[in-house]
Amino acid sequence: MKNNLLKALCTLSLVLFATLSAHTESSTGRWSPEQAQAWQKKTGWLSGCNFLPSTAINQLEMFQKESFDPATIDRELRWAHSLGFNCARVYLQDLLWEQDSKGFLKRLDRFLAIADKNGIGIVFVLFDSCWDPFPKLGTQRQPRPGVHNSGWVQSPGADILRNPSRHPALKSYVLGVVGHFRDDRRIHAWDVWNEPDNMNRPAYVELEPQNKTDLVLPLLRQAFTWAREAKPSQPLTSAVWIGPWADPEKLNPTEQVQLGESDIISFHNYDGLSSLQNCVNNLRRYNRPLLCSEYMSRGNGSFFDPNLGYLKAQGVGGINWGLVDGKSQTIYPWDSWTKKYAGEPPLWFHDIFRKDGRAYRPEETAYIRSVTGSEPLSNGKDFSGWKAPHGEWITAGDVVQDAAKPEAFSISKGEGVMVNGAGGRAPSLISTAEFGDMELHVEFCIPRHSNSGIYLLGQYEVQVYDSYGVPQDAYPGIECGGIYPRWVNEANIEGHSPRVNASKPPGSWQSFDITFQAARFNKKGVKTSNAKIIRMLHNGQLIHENVELKGPTRGPLWNEERATGPILLQGDHGPVAYRNIRLRRIGK
Repeated sequence: MKNNLLKALCTLSLVLFATLSAHTESSTGRWSPEQAQAWQKKTGWLSGCNFLPSTAINQLEMFQKESFDPATIDRELRWAHSLGFNCARVYLQDLLWEQDSKGFLKRLDRFLAIADKNGIGIVFVLFDSCWDPFPKLGTQRQPRPGVHNSGWVQSPGADILRNPSRHPALKSYVLGVVGHFRDDRRIHAWDVWNEPDNMNRPAYVELEPQNKTDLVLPLLRQAFTWAREAKPSQPLTSAVWIGPWADPEKLNPTEQVQLGESDIISFHNYDGLSSLQNCVNNLRRYNRPLLCSEYMSRGNGSFFDPNLGYLKAQGVGGINWGLVDGKSQTIYPWDSWTKKYAGEPPLWFHDIFRKDGRAYRPEETAYIRSVTGSEPLSNGKDFSGWKAPHGEWITAGDVVQDAAKPEAFSISKGEGVMVNGAGGRAPSLISTAEFGDMELHVEFCIPRHSNSGIYLLGQYEVQVYDSYGVPQDAYPGIECGGIYPRWVNEANIEGHSPRVNASKPPGSWQSFDITFQAARFNKKGVKTSNAKIIRMLHNGQLIHENVELKGPTRGPLWNEERATGPILLQGDHGPVAYRNIRLRRIGK
């Protein structure tokens, strides 16, 4: 009886909390979680970059009449579109409204038309607390050689922050811009304030108002109120930026406003995959779409591969910092404010293209295209998309080879990884969708001496095996990356060994990238050409090219070849984990 009473009280408390939350959101104009989810369903997965044309040093130079550069904007957004990007995050500046509101709106409309022509939707940033606190209209200064973002300016500047009599002009700016474009389909969202409590150490900290956070906080609240007053059809957000936000009780006042007012939750992360996973897992509690509006800093260990693939698998939007090396000089790291760089840094910090359109890292742009043009087969949260039964398969945050028992995994809680249970024995996972010609990206991890396999169309196995440091395995096709043999007349035939042994040590995450062509059949069902591995990379190294598959390999779902079929992940040969499984259909 006591337990039933407690359950009833808990249920009542949850109902009252939900009702109060709904009332609060309704009274402030904040979207409900359901409205936010509907927006995400309509918009789809967002991927793109923070965009500034290479000819502009900051927001003022980008949009002032004398320096507005439609030709460069068009050319460089075309490069963004070539990567499969569908959005760009773009910073505005309140002084542009004060200078020439009508002209500013016309240039914004021209910019949106150029972006739309190139298939790019926009997230506009209204205010920003980063870098120089003293913005000035007119001709902007030239870049300081070798210094990251040496000319970027804040909005509003310190002079306006300190002067309440100038705050009505900020309201006019927000109402004017958001109101003008409130129903514009070319705008995905409004980012109300970027990094409101950033004190800009070490670049400008000595010039910042000591009470900057206290000055910004009430304006941040007002900015959300003003933006909602304009009645936009697009969501509002402001990105939290110092993670991982594990404990909601420890959020600072600025973060509380950002997370409490945002229709969709946005955040920044400039670290490696595990940090990114942490942030995503912690922000899931808000039950709203997630958008990582800044990431990718190579010097910090934040790379497109694997972070962009992870974001897509999780349905989290990803907007990296930078597109083209230009006057902002963000190829240089943050420490360029205290450390001299004589020439181009050995490792670019941000950005993707050189000024002439050449990719800084061609393998990187190829990876981006492979992600943006593909569909995820695993979300890492559950086994939707895979046929039941799933047996002992579980989702996890990560796996590592057990130090005490190297033939097993140590499994950490979380999301993002599919692993075949603590015992390493489970039925094979079979995708519900079927495919033909494809480009497949798979990341996997096995401990010492373990074994699995990936069956294309349920018929042709690519071997997953511990082959690290093995000069030659027992027979062709058993090696990691090998194409497993067929079983004909009680014998293994037609196994294909990889050209090179590209295996990493057991316990390491590894990848396959496979371009596959299915067998062809005529109208009578007679095969007219064999299936083929057109190209296969193992950890980025070419291991197969134009390998014909004359029939199903051992252990297929069925013995008769078909033109389409599912992806099968073998789960009963030892511990194995998979993540970031993506597929792009080729042709029909």
